[in-house]
Amino acid sequence: MAEQLKERWRLVLGRYADSLGANLSGQQLAQDQVLEQLYAEGQRGRGLKVTDTLEDNVGQWLENAEALFPRSVNDQLQQHALERFDLHQLLQQPGMLDKVSPSLGLLKQLMKLNAHHNLELRQRVEAIIRAVVEELLRLLRPKITNTLAGRRNRQAHSPVKRLANLDWQTTIRRNLKHFDGEKLRYERVYFHARRQTQLPWHVVLCIDQSGSMAESMIYSAVIAGIITRLPSVRLSLVVFDTKLMDLSDHAQDPVTVLLKCQMGGGTHIANAWRYCQQLAQEPGRTLVATVSDFDEGGPQQALFSQAKDMIDSGITMMGLTALTADSQPFYDSHATAQLQRLGMEVSALSPDRFAQRLAKIMGLR
Repeated sequence: MAEQLKERWRLVLGRYADSLGANLSGQQLAQDQVLEQLYAEGQRGRGLKVTDTLEDNVGQWLENAEALFPRSVNDQLQQHALERFDLHQLLQQPGMLDKVSPSLGLLKQLMKLNAHHNLELRQRVEAIIRAVVEELLRLLRPKITNTLAGRRNRQAHSPVKRLANLDWQTTIRRNLKHFDGEKLRYERVYFHARRQTQLPWHVVLCIDQSGSMAESMIYSAVIAGIITRLPSVRLSLVVFDTKLMDLSDHAQDPVTVLLKCQMGGGTHIANAWRYCQQLAQEPGRTLVATVSDFDEGGPQQALFSQAKDMIDSGITMMGLTALTADSQPFYDSHATAQLQRLGMEVSALSPDRFAQRLAKIMGLR
């Protein structure tokens, strides 16, 4: 039997096919462990002895399954976990989610399972959301706020103490009178002011709720919570699948935004764009940033026609196939290529690079 065929059958049949003598690689052994943990639930139901199951660490199993298998296979594994082995019931067991530390990876998997809409899980999932959001805010707020604060005004100073605005030359020059021959004592430290645009830009974040966009959804909610507080930006937040929700009134609170999201379902981008176009009171100062895999569920021609109409009206269109720390995209390459030909910028960006693009478009850099 060919070695590759042996390896495939070994993964299909599990440890009961060790007699095949397949030489599994390190990744295949890890895949085998994920499959063993999942299907051990069924083996136990038939009275077979099992040693490693989902109960041992369901959060880690979800992360491993996504990392080790292609998207289509991972979707099928999660479906089996939900339908055959009642993964939601497993998550509800007393203390199950208390055993795992909040992390972006865990939250992403819980969002994909819509665990936050399960009444039995909601309180614990909300605590995980809050912990992850607070950590992301701590990491991202200084970078994004500084990037979108406007150009430094070297002709004026500000009482706001921000390292990026530090005016070293003025600080040293005006404190030289306090130099005692050995040390310079600073009685006052000077900081440049920032120039603000006279009229704020209207940024519309239009977020796809399909399962593949779970991590980008988390980052998008956090970014919306940061930039909605900036004077240089007026923010609208729209999330969509086949329907849409305008969550602009909740944008300041990323936790509430994530709790209201419903991951999965179809994707009708053209419908969402038609709504976004209605929000644009000044098209020339409106940017619609769409976070999506652009796998349109409706007619693609309608998608392209809507994009052209918005671009022709003066709206700046930006497509983000991923908005995550590592910017790993998954998207419809045909659709994005056509949108780019129409004049829409499409790319995968990290949060800080997204802020830099916004600043450049809005003339803040």
